[in-house]
Amino acid sequence: MSSSKNMRFYEGEEWEAYIQLLLKRHYKLNYQEVPAKHKGDFGIEGYSSCGAVFQCYATEAYETNQRYEAQRDKITTDIGKFIKNKAEFIKLFGNTVINRWILIVPVFDSALLAQHASKKAKEVLDLNLPYVSNDFKILIVRDDHFAKERNELANVGVIDIDVPDAEINSENREEWLNLNDGLVKNLDTKGQKILSLAPDDKLESFKRLIIDQYLSGQNLLNQLSNNYPDLYASLSNYKLTYEKELFMTSLINDAPSNQFFSKTHKEYEQNIKNVTPNLSSTIIKKLSLEAISDWLMRCPLDF
Repeated sequence: MSSSKNMRFYEGEEWEAYIQLLLKRHYKLNYQEVPAKHKGDFGIEGYSSCGAVFQCYATEAYETNQRYEAQRDKITTDIGKFIKNKAEFIKLFGNTVINRWILIVPVFDSALLAQHASKKAKEVLDLNLPYVSNDFKILIVRDDHFAKERNELANVGVIDIDVPDAEINSENREEWLNLNDGLVKNLDTKGQKILSLAPDDKLESFKRLIIDQYLSGQNLLNQLSNNYPDLYASLSNYKLTYEKELFMTSLINDAPSNQFFSKTHKEYEQNIKNVTPNLSSTIIKKLSLEAISDWLMRCPLDF
């Protein structure tokens, strides 16, 4: 996640709303949100009855050092509020004693930030605040700390899914080509039928696009499998069901190859949109292109 090409950047309010959903699902009625709108800017988003305070922060910084500085300053500022607002926190927490102050961020990739957190935690402990336990720590986590809740929210369509893109490099492509000669031959045959009398360079471009779309889609599916396993299982089952129907349809199809190819792609894309409306249009497009490329090479899509 350290490369800006593979990151999703959140607006501050968008990140906060998302994290609040995760926390409420995780702690249920053992979590208290602390709104900032009306006399509540205490530098926290909420706290749990087990003594964990939460703050979330999304910066637009692209580089690791810039991101570290922004996150470091966020901890410094809000721990300052955690100390300064002593009277307000005594009233807010009641009998709850705080043992963890947790910053939830989209990207955490600096050991220096963890060191800074330990330094600030010691400063808090040295003050012997009445609402702080003697094992108080400051932690930095990502949303994958709540992977179960994230998956559940995605599966019921509460949150939108937008997975960062992963580039296909020439080494990945060549390795795949060397291991899948049979599929490449199938693609060559199908490509000639779809493009009919097209020149060789156009056929080669078509084959390369199909292979790249397949590999890109496979990368996406791997990310969905890791981060949203229930959603991945649902998509996989639907693809398999459609594939069986496609195999039968291919046997009786009498439309021109290019028309059947285009019709199948558009139909499957629309079906994914209907089945999983919380997926972004980009992901839906990638999934449909992965499927059509896969079927074209393995032969469920035949003509």
